[in-house]
Amino acid sequence: MKVLVTGAAGFIGSHVVDALRGRGDEVIGLDSLDPQVHHRPPAYIRSDVDYCFVDLCHWRPDSRFDDLDAVVHLAALGGVARAAREPANVIEANCGGTARLAETARKWPRLKCIVLASSFSVYGGNYLYRCSDCSAVTNGNRKLGNLEKGIYEVICARCGGAAIIEPITESASPSPLEVYGASKYMQELCFRGFSGPRVQIFRFSSVYGPRLRLDDGEATIIARLAGWILSGERPKLLEDGQQIRDWVYVGDVVAGILAVLAGAAAPPIVNLCSGVPTPLIGACLQIAKAVGVSCSPEVVGGFRQGDMRHCLGDCSKFGELIGRSPITLSEGASLAFASPAHIAQN
Repeated sequence: MKVLVTGAAGFIGSHVVDALRGRGDEVIGLDSLDPQVHHRPPAYIRSDVDYCFVDLCHWRPDSRFDDLDAVVHLAALGGVARAAREPANVIEANCGGTARLAETARKWPRLKCIVLASSFSVYGGNYLYRCSDCSAVTNGNRKLGNLEKGIYEVICARCGGAAIIEPITESASPSPLEVYGASKYMQELCFRGFSGPRVQIFRFSSVYGPRLRLDDGEATIIARLAGWILSGERPKLLEDGQQIRDWVYVGDVVAGILAVLAGAAAPPIVNLCSGVPTPLIGACLQIAKAVGVSCSPEVVGGFRQGDMRHCLGDCSKFGELIGRSPITLSEGASLAFASPAHIAQN
């Protein structure tokens, strides 16, 4: 099989490239080497892969791409904060680049499958919460007045009780709250009505694993936690530190992609997550245990408007695709952070 991987020099893309080459596939890797992420080509760049270091928006495909069998589209400018600072840049890269890829892919006669990496950020505020007292269902919106009083949980509008998050399923309507989430949903929309090869959309929760950049200014929360712990600093947690997150191990992401490329059946949209709720304080303790240090997170309080209280996905379709339960953070932390060699450097 001949596969184009966009974002091939990135954290997730590099693992996909390794897996494809490991099973003997021919790979073309496309990456812009965004200077805000890469100061130089990463050390894990492979000599047996045909790389094109070019911005997808300005890419001019040549005859090397004419006989592609599959595309794994991971390229995107990431980071909620960056998207807020650079909305035009992020939308042009993520949406314009994807639209250009979709337009070009229609011309490749052998193409059988396109895998698109989307994000949980497309769901925005459409998480559902169920009141623990009266069972009423509400969304994840929180009142500013409650946050200012240090009331961080989602509160039931009917009885005032605390509401508990329910795992979000793929049937939830996208409702992004910020530019990055909107750009990822627009990537999905670029393939609406796409005729020809199969288009498989994977909505990633936050991905972690070897090569995750801990020194990136747009680092995800798990990267920041690991960075603090590995440098001997106390992690600083907003609110009460009990915010739930759902992380997915990069090896499981790769397993899902390979399964689809091998022809495994799956719904058109699949959540890639572990389905295991982990509070931030608990994540700190699990990472610290994996790297063999003690850790006492500092709960500094306060809040950021627009932050989701909790994030949790339904992983049932993902588990069916890969034939097992996804790896939990308690299992994956040592795989990701125990060895200094696993940490990417700019």
